[in-house]
Amino acid sequence: MSRLPKSQYFILGALILQLAVTILLFLSGRTALMASLFFVTSSSILVLGLSKSLTTVTTTLQQKTQEAASRLGELEETKKQMTQVLADLRNEKANMEKEKAKDEALLESIGDGLVATSPDGRVLVVNHATEELFGFAKDELIGKRFYEIIPMADARGELIKTEDRPMKIALTEDRKISSSDYFLFGKGTRKFPAAITVAPVHLNGEIIAAIGIYRDISHEKDVDRMKTEFISLASHQLRTPLSAIKWFAELLSDSSSSLSSEQNDFVQNIALSTERMIELVNSLLNVSRIESGRIIIDPKPTDLVALVKNLLLELEGKIKEKHHRVIVTAHEQLPEITIDPKLVRQVYMNLLTNAIKYTPDYGEIEVAISKNDTDIISRVSDNGYGIPQANKEKLFQKFYRAENVVKIEPDGNGLGLYLVKAIIESSGGKVWFESQENKGTTFYFSLPLSGSVRKPGEVTINS
Repeated sequence: MSRLPKSQYFILGALILQLAVTILLFLSGRTALMASLFFVTSSSILVLGLSKSLTTVTTTLQQKTQEAASRLGELEETKKQMTQVLADLRNEKANMEKEKAKDEALLESIGDGLVATSPDGRVLVVNHATEELFGFAKDELIGKRFYEIIPMADARGELIKTEDRPMKIALTEDRKISSSDYFLFGKGTRKFPAAITVAPVHLNGEIIAAIGIYRDISHEKDVDRMKTEFISLASHQLRTPLSAIKWFAELLSDSSSSLSSEQNDFVQNIALSTERMIELVNSLLNVSRIESGRIIIDPKPTDLVALVKNLLLELEGKIKEKHHRVIVTAHEQLPEITIDPKLVRQVYMNLLTNAIKYTPDYGEIEVAISKNDTDIISRVSDNGYGIPQANKEKLFQKFYRAENVVKIEPDGNGLGLYLVKAIIESSGGKVWFESQENKGTTFYFSLPLSGSVRKPGEVTINS
């Protein structure tokens, strides 16, 4: 129940008092005139008080009305602002949905499989191409560790451990991985060669995800196989006439006394050109044999130091011609290692001939052989022209030659390092290098102490 204002209580009390006094005047025998006078006088006073009270109440009501009107205006303004905020939120939501749909359309339009994972390797996003590539639905991949669902094998068909998977390396070592030397397994028994690129994603200096692109390169491998077969066939057909040309050039050179100086120069040019062609044909044949898997790997206990020294004797003429200083060092207790001596000899041959060719006169070349608990590591270094930074990534590609040496040494086919990598990896090892342009290059390759695995085949290298 609401309470009356104080002024109203005062007036109510005055009315009661007025009535009481008037009754007393009548009861005490006073004259009616006096009672009436008192009543009129007191009533006037009460009317004045009531008027003042009403004025106060009116003023208060006006103030309250003004306050209510002001408050109502504020509420109306707040309502407008909230309405605008809601409209902005609806527009923002519509724009976000539009952008999300656009991103999803772009993602789905990518022809290669795309997989994004969290830092712990769990799948966050896949596109439709990934589903088609591996045969798994998105629901079967999202939230799972990608390298646990999709097995991967190397070129020899051996399953790759989790810590050696490109996705795992990208996340743990913070580097981009690109390769076409892997095989992936889809749902069921499907196995296919794949080109893979995996890179970490950074935000504020931290790795927040990794993105992998996967493409089935079965067709490209088939094309490469056909090219390899053609090169092998063509090379075999070229060897016979080239051998005949070389033999006749040697015969002419032996009878140089009956030739003029100009004719003798012609014969020498024929011999040199034929030798280069024979080297190219042999390299092409070796590449085709390794790529086709027809090469024989026949491991035997081998003394690597003796192998290198015998090879240097064979290269002695080229070394003396350029006045190079060659140093050979080896671990004191270096054991024999069970490898294919013909294949590993070819590796040393290619690295040493490159070092001789791309090191200026009076340069220095060093061969060092050491070992650790699991591998024997060979190092071939020089202080030659070095490799430009922009060319390093492509150095082991077939037919690739660094830009700086092409200008200095135009002769070359770009197959030597490709062969080195192929032979070392087929022998169970790894190859890598360090280089600085105009200061020199160091190549390293490792071979497992346990030796290479024997592999049957059809032909040997350089046969």
